[in-house]
Amino acid sequence: MEIISLSSLLGVSGEEETLCNYLSRFSTCQNKDVESFLHNKAIYNEKRAFTRTSLIVHPSNKDIVGYFTLLIKPFHFSTDVSKSTRRKLTGDKNASTFNTILIGQLGRNDQYKGIVKGKEILQFALENCERIYDLSALQIVCVEYQENKELIEFYQSNEFTIIQQNESGLILSYIRF
Repeated sequence: MEIISLSSLLGVSGEEETLCNYLSRFSTCQNKDVESFLHNKAIYNEKRAFTRTSLIVHPSNKDIVGYFTLLIKPFHFSTDVSKSTRRKLTGDKNASTFNTILIGQLGRNDQYKGIVKGKEILQFALENCERIYDLSALQIVCVEYQENKELIEFYQSNEFTIIQQNESGLILSYIRF
């Protein structure tokens, strides 16, 4: 698999409409928000430097197998997060916020379900997070997701630990380098 940054495609494409058509070939029924982000928001966010999206591309046919989006984001601790967890994540038991590398989007094209595992796509995202860590020392990687048994099991099986449920109702989990 090849990893291609969306920003590099914006730089060489020359025509945004062609790139939009390429992105629109990505399809996932399991999470329409993930599909909608790539189709409707990824280019906008990329151009404005809100997020960085990486496409996982099949080497022979150039299909988008999956993708992930990263950004740096601070989170506020909810009141029920223990002082030991706060200390573990920030070094300060009284901290009210912490900075993270957020995996904002993570998705696999339905055409590749059963061929490429979600764990592989997550691993590509974590490799990029590790590069960020090497450059910036930011060592906490978070994901936010809906309370769903499959998602909880997926992230926990990949060594993420639940921190809290955010005000938005999404579960916030982390892994640390």
